[in-house]
Amino acid sequence: MLKNNLRSTLLKTLRPTTRSSLNILVAGEHLRRRWLNLVSCLQLCAFLVDILALLMCIASTVSVNWRVWRVENIKGIGSGNIWIGIWDVCFWKDPSNNGWYCEDLNEQYPTLPREFFIAQDLMPLASIMNSVALVLLSFALYNVFKPRKHHNFVLTFFSLGALLNLPAGILVLIFVIWNMSAVLQNGEIVFPEAFELPQIPSEQHIGPSIYLGYITAGFQLLSAALVGMERCCIRTSGLRCPSGEEASFL
Repeated sequence: MLKNNLRSTLLKTLRPTTRSSLNILVAGEHLRRRWLNLVSCLQLCAFLVDILALLMCIASTVSVNWRVWRVENIKGIGSGNIWIGIWDVCFWKDPSNNGWYCEDLNEQYPTLPREFFIAQDLMPLASIMNSVALVLLSFALYNVFKPRKHHNFVLTFFSLGALLNLPAGILVLIFVIWNMSAVLQNGEIVFPEAFELPQIPSEQHIGPSIYLGYITAGFQLLSAALVGMERCCIRTSGLRCPSGEEASFL
């Protein structure tokens, strides 16, 4: 008798817990199916690629490694490297001159190459466009969990993000090609006299930021292309590209 009472008490206690657990599992499965139904593999890849593109775009914009100069026997510097970005030029001075030193590159020095000043305006613009595009893609994915949202709604915001990523990628590509061509031609830079830097180095190399800029532009254009491929799938065949659930099944 005592065992039966204990058993019935335990069953009454466990039933609500089991029922709530089942409700959670059903809700989770419903969200998973809704996500896989509204978001294709191409859209998800476009979102992930855009995150990487934004991080690299910011890194290449603020870096001082666009051009690397090798100089020999320069007063106050001696022999070593000079790192040139679109905002600063940095170098190691003699130990008696406090080591690492940077000079700002701004419009008060008209002898500097004009591509520096143009890049100072348009590279941050490309980063902003990339950021807004990522916000639009994030908003689209967020609305997957909202009721009464359909695939066309999500695709519209992905398309807007792609329209911003496309010009951002083109801008970045233009400036990295422009700077790389200047390096390959061993182009000179007329620094202000106060910098005490030479106009032409002994050797000149392409900096890591230019390579990073190429990858950035490629990722931005790839993100836009993936969304464009999704739209092409819909227009040409009238069908969506495989969703995550369909792709895993195939």
